[in-house]
Amino acid sequence: MANQKGVEVADVVQSGPALAFLVYPEVVLAIAPSPFWAFLFFIMLLNLGLDTQFSSVESLMTGLVDNWPEMLRPHRKKFTLGMTVFMCLLGLPMITRGGMYVFQLMDFYAASGLSLLWCVFFQTVAICWVFGAGKMYVCIEEMIGYRVGWYWYVCWVFLAPAFMLFIFVFYFVRYSPITMGDYHYPAWGEVLGFAISLSSMLWVPGYAIYYLLSTPGSWSQVLRQGVTPVIKPRMEAVLAAEQARLSAQEFRDLEMNLVDDSLDGSDVNDAHEEQLFSEK
Repeated sequence: MANQKGVEVADVVQSGPALAFLVYPEVVLAIAPSPFWAFLFFIMLLNLGLDTQFSSVESLMTGLVDNWPEMLRPHRKKFTLGMTVFMCLLGLPMITRGGMYVFQLMDFYAASGLSLLWCVFFQTVAICWVFGAGKMYVCIEEMIGYRVGWYWYVCWVFLAPAFMLFIFVFYFVRYSPITMGDYHYPAWGEVLGFAISLSSMLWVPGYAIYYLLSTPGSWSQVLRQGVTPVIKPRMEAVLAAEQARLSAQEFRDLEMNLVDDSLDGSDVNDAHEEQLFSEK
């Protein structure tokens, strides 16, 4: 493509929606048989979008339903349907004639920008430093049945937060205003983009300030209480863990009984062989 257009490879296309919807289809058309590869390519895009939506919507629904179980759990299906319709309506402006500019704005400042990095950083800190990476390590062992390598522990505690903090700082150091081809967004467009980012970023410090001001006690007591995990396991999980422990204990007892029986049998055989040898 760079040879056909007479440009450098780096100048063929920049990152963004044009890469998936313009450049890749053009590449697919140059490969024989092009209809077959085009079919596979767009099926891949469809499955990628569906899989992303399933995981995103399910994580959102699970968080909301777990926070208000008495109100939402009996109506989970209806609530999920209503939220999906609502999110579909929010996405309709992106398929209008100027929708690509809205999509680029959302993608730059919300989907793949500093807001996502901000939220993931605090999630990592909350799980690995507040809840405890050691407890996380044990939880994963209980789920999969074996201990993962210590490499993952080091990544959770040190490498992942350090890399995310570095990328976050580097984002502001190398920040450049958003563009769409030759079009430069106006100042109010950048303000709108940062407002979109802050709409999800401000909840982290906002709730921390609300918790400090609304919880009774001194600030040190409230802070200590806020960073102390108070996770209560469900009764089903406790029963399942106890059943697994009893099953493992029964298996070990059965194994020891088999070993004892084999040892007793070997002793009888040895005594029988000694008696035959003495008779001879």
